[in-house]
Amino acid sequence: MKDNQQASTEFAESIRDNQQMWALTAGNDEDWVVVDSQFNPEDEVFLVWSSQEAAQAACTDEWDIYTPSAIPVQEYLDFWVEELGAEGVLLGLNWQDEQENTEIKMIDLAKALLDTGVYKDQ
Repeated sequence: MKDNQQASTEFAESIRDNQQMWALTAGNDEDWVVVDSQFNPEDEVFLVWSSQEAAQAACTDEWDIYTPSAIPVQEYLDFWVEELGAEGVLLGLNWQDEQENTEIKMIDLAKALLDTGVYKDQ
């Protein structure tokens, strides 16, 4: 298993061209897929994918009511990191059921986006 810093950097690089990540929503800004951590059940994990196709592939079984929704990097940095990060919500990168997945702090992906130059303040 790769470490969280490497996983954060790889995820940041994978969204460089499109400048967005994908999460699952029930069609509004309130019902997003959040799961319990695989490592600490008291932690919540907000799931994101690097492509719409990967997010769509997760829309099965109990998640079949959800659809992929883009989160632009700028919006992630301006809103998501502060709002959810302050609540201690973690990120699950390219989540796949039945596997050990990468869970990181919101700020770790923000740092990776800045350190790799994926995000540049415009």
